[in-house]
Amino acid sequence: MDPYLQNVLFIMALLFPLCITAYPSGQGIEGSCTSMIPTHGASAQTSSAPYTVGLSKCTYSSGERITVTLSTNSGGSQFTGFLIQARAGSSNTPIGSFETSNSNAQTLTCTSSATAVSHTSSSRKSSVQVTWVAPKDNITDIQLRATVVQVEKTFWTNVASSKLFYVTSSSSNSTGNIDCVLGNNGFSIPTVHGLLLFAIISITNLI
Repeated sequence: MDPYLQNVLFIMALLFPLCITAYPSGQGIEGSCTSMIPTHGASAQTSSAPYTVGLSKCTYSSGERITVTLSTNSGGSQFTGFLIQARAGSSNTPIGSFETSNSNAQTLTCTSSATAVSHTSSSRKSSVQVTWVAPKDNITDIQLRATVVQVEKTFWTNVASSKLFYVTSSSSNSTGNIDCVLGNNGFSIPTVHGLLLFAIISITNLI
């Protein structure tokens, strides 16, 4: 075989795996729905992620829509890709569904339609917003969890939001102003005022 052609084929063979495992459009990553780990030929970073998953509120009622914002921390690098799901505790089953309203995000089918959301291109982003639609059931320990790709082989997994508290629809408006602070492990820590208000409303519902 011609040495030049042999070299060309060798280079193509090296590049081919990258073509089939990187998904700049966000489509085709459904194989990572369970693990939320991209097949980029690298391990996730072990340092603290330079990104934050924020919520418009830390309580939810059946079918409620909550704004989810994935953003770059101050001084951090922009990101190119992401995968976001809502999960409860250590479960790997997505909860609720998502809606998108901009060109930077699209819904994916994991266990069912629109149970995850991902990027649409590999362009650099400082933040992205999507809407999470809560399930009908009262499920505890729900967090929005994200895998965030800075560049192909540099990514973080399990970037978690604060926890979501379930409230009945009749009391959701009253608890909408509870402030949430992201704890060291992604635990939601309501302020003293918010915690007292939440406790009073919960007791009232039991009477």
